[in-house]
Amino acid sequence: MKKRFVAISLIMAMAATTAACGAGASNNTPASSSSSSETEAPAEEDTEADEAADTEVASSDIEVTGDNRTLALFAGSIPENTPTGVGLEAMAAYINTNSNGTLEAQTFYDTALGDATSMVQGLQQGTVDIGISGTAYFTGLIPEVGIFELPFLFEDLETAREATSGPAADTINGMFEEVGIIGLSFWENGFRELSNNVRPVTTPDDMEGIKMRTLPADVQRATWEAFGAMTAQIDASELYTALQQGTVNAQDNPLHEIVSRKFYEVQPYVTLTDATYTPFYMAMSKITWDGLSESQQNLIKEAAAVGRRAQFDATDAAQAEALQTLLDNGVEVVEDPDKEAFKEKAMTTWNLLTDNTEKGAELLEMIQK
Repeated sequence: MKKRFVAISLIMAMAATTAACGAGASNNTPASSSSSSETEAPAEEDTEADEAADTEVASSDIEVTGDNRTLALFAGSIPENTPTGVGLEAMAAYINTNSNGTLEAQTFYDTALGDATSMVQGLQQGTVDIGISGTAYFTGLIPEVGIFELPFLFEDLETAREATSGPAADTINGMFEEVGIIGLSFWENGFRELSNNVRPVTTPDDMEGIKMRTLPADVQRATWEAFGAMTAQIDASELYTALQQGTVNAQDNPLHEIVSRKFYEVQPYVTLTDATYTPFYMAMSKITWDGLSESQQNLIKEAAAVGRRAQFDATDAAQAEALQTLLDNGVEVVEDPDKEAFKEKAMTTWNLLTDNTEKGAELLEMIQK
């Protein structure tokens, strides 16, 4: 890399400003469009935006050739003002800067091209070029991708990040190629924490009777049911309303998601369970992939790695601020729940993946090594 990369701290400052001004709102326009909130921002914020736009992007050593085409980079149900938004913008900027004019990457967020489920279908069908979402939304095609979300599998972020760039990840990418999807990189949403509007939760018994929104994966559903909760699957784009109206009483997400989506407005209790690490899968339609030159393909792989690093940096910064934001907004945070009690019940669900998938046990062994 010859030039310095995007100034992550500046971008995160801008994202935090956006979140404070209404993160719950949908952004259904390409990132290049200007919203009314941007045009009405104070002059000093406009200056920050100009500085960010002028920041140099890292250069690639790849000599890119190929036909000209536009690529849609879609974040499914994820808003722009999140660490994933930071990563996706960094990825798009890298492609646009280094493709020798052959590729134009455009970013879309928050169901602008459909929800996360339809995004995965679009990747298979070639109607979505590049998309990112939680791995749970990909389990309908390759159940083994849920291996990284086994509850209490990882003790810390470093171990989890290493696993999602190791042999297990390579094996899963090969499985996806067989169903028409090219795996570019594993990004993340981080460790998920519990929020609810019923009571403080310190042990699994406290979950008894609570209506819990879970990810669309059997292990996730079974985990919360093992704690005594009733479960329902609701897309992220509809979750705030579901919590507000009482369709469900609880959900789990990383702290930065709880803050950016303003779930704390309708969820006064948060428990730091660290139960599940949530990777995001950055994937590309094989139909689109096969239409690119080898140099364009290599650049996109490189760009996905650049975006991953940017997203990790942004996630770390956001998590550091999110806990204080919750406390400042009067949320009761249980910082030291009985994790061993949770883990004891949760681990009984691992066999749903290891016993019922072709390569689940093999992948788990790769990760644990």
